[in-house]
Amino acid sequence: MSQRPYENYMLITDLDGTLIPRGGIVSAENRAAVQAFVDGGGHFGIATGRTPEAAGGYVKELPINAPCVFFNGSLLSDWEKQQVLATRPLPPAADGDKTIWPRFAQACLERFREACIEIYTADNCHIISPAVYDDPRLPHEYYKYEHCTIDKLADIEQTPWLKFFVNADPVELRQLEQLAADFGITQLANSFYSEINYYEFVAKGASKGAMLEEVRKLPAYQSMTIIAAGDYLNDNEMLQLADIGVASANAHEQTKAAANQVGCDAQDHLMAWIMKNVVECR
Repeated sequence: MSQRPYENYMLITDLDGTLIPRGGIVSAENRAAVQAFVDGGGHFGIATGRTPEAAGGYVKELPINAPCVFFNGSLLSDWEKQQVLATRPLPPAADGDKTIWPRFAQACLERFREACIEIYTADNCHIISPAVYDDPRLPHEYYKYEHCTIDKLADIEQTPWLKFFVNADPVELRQLEQLAADFGITQLANSFYSEINYYEFVAKGASKGAMLEEVRKLPAYQSMTIIAAGDYLNDNEMLQLADIGVASANAHEQTKAAANQVGCDAQDHLMAWIMKNVVECR
């Protein structure tokens, strides 16, 4: 048997609910599985809605050696070289109006007064809503964030927005969907739920799946078998476009339907399951 049996494989995984149980850490079993995969020549990367900094706090002990997707598809990065490979910032309106996103954000502030509203740029998470309504997850994350007024971010050409994010009651998020349609935002952006109370906007055509297609264009990855793992709706396209899509047992039912296989629950070490039931079976 070759000493590098996995050299023609790439494994790319979502974090929360897939690699990491909700509110947990990467298990010793998953670390060992990923290490064995990479030691065998495999290429391992992550695909997450998080910033690179936030993701790093969870995966710093993993041997990441493949391109990684951040901001739910707005940024593709070479993890080892800390080099940006591709970005998909939120665009101006079709008529060139660069104020549409700041105006939409201001309307969200006025309409959803108890929501946590976040704007992600390449270097920070900017919270434009009052601190009293901050998402409780924030103090436990590994990234920096700041509270600021929307004026600081009004020039989207000078400071491109990579993601617009609202954490609110699901009833309000359904109202947010209508507000986005009224503004014409749906013509400019992909929007989706990443949790039942999280609604996100990224550029039209930006998604984990779209960035996976960018990975396929890289010479080193053109002939590789790509295995992707995920648990929620924002992972569906990535699972469908991978050669093998694996959903965790705790995944959304639509995500399970998008996958080729359903593995174990995230808390039962999905990466170890994939190594045993997918990688080593081929």
